Amino acid sequence: MLAVVSGASSGIGLALAQGLLARGAQVLAIARGAERLAAARDALPPEARARFLPLPADVREARPLEAAISAAVQRHGAPGWCIACAGIVRPGRFADLAAEDHAAQWATNYQGAVNLLRACLPAMRRAGRGRVVLVSSAAALGSFYGYSGYAPGKAALRALGDILHLELGLSGITVTTAFPPDTDTPQLQEEVKARPRVAEIFMRGNRIFAPQHIARLILEGAERGRRHVTPGLGVTLLHRLPWLIEPGLRRAQRRLMAEHEPRD
Repeated sequence: MLAVVSGASSGIGLALAQGLLARGAQVLAIARGAERLAAARDALPPEARARFLPLPADVREARPLEAAISAAVQRHGAPGWCIACAGIVRPGRFADLAAEDHAAQWATNYQGAVNLLRACLPAMRRAGRGRVVLVSSAAALGSFYGYSGYAPGKAALRALGDILHLELGLSGITVTTAFPPDTDTPQLQEEVKARPRVAEIFMRGNRIFAPQHIARLILEGAERGRRHVTPGLGVTLLHRLPWLIEPGLRRAQRRLMAEHEPRD
């Protein structure tokens, strides 16, 4: 079985790839950094290395991505899994973020997922089977100060996943959207350094999850055919009871804004 995973060189993406390798899959591991992909492969147990197929590629570039995945499908067959996990985050107030920051996050976090799906789904539909996973974010479920460039793309993934869940419902392909909270990844380490003061204080003390734990919940949820996976109690409550949870989150952030927001 071929599994296609973007963002597979580190963090949740790598943990998902490892989980699929443990299930016996051939994993087409996509990431921009060839060296990081090679390092991830070298760290695997010897029996798994041959099934970890590194593909240095940029999900923002649709045609090269489609050509590479087409070649993999010809060799290994239709993907049994297509997981869109590639993502970037550049925190900052809307007024402070450059247009390029907004564009880069949208291009990777949303359009990159679209490009990956367009490359994988034709073969999956012909095969009449498979699992699609879109890795969104807990940031897509509420209003979080400093994430105007990041959360919209992740919220769009939720909408995309819900529509695909409907459209592909009779095709034999399941669609799952996951909303991971803060997870111990290299991306989070860089993100924390760039958070505006209000966001840094508000999110201080958040529980940080291990990527292996998040990946396990995502894979198990997808195998059960779940439409949404919401790791952790806080994310689950925000997903199921937004009318109850969201107002409190906004009030808490507004109090911090009154104390710490820079005056323009």
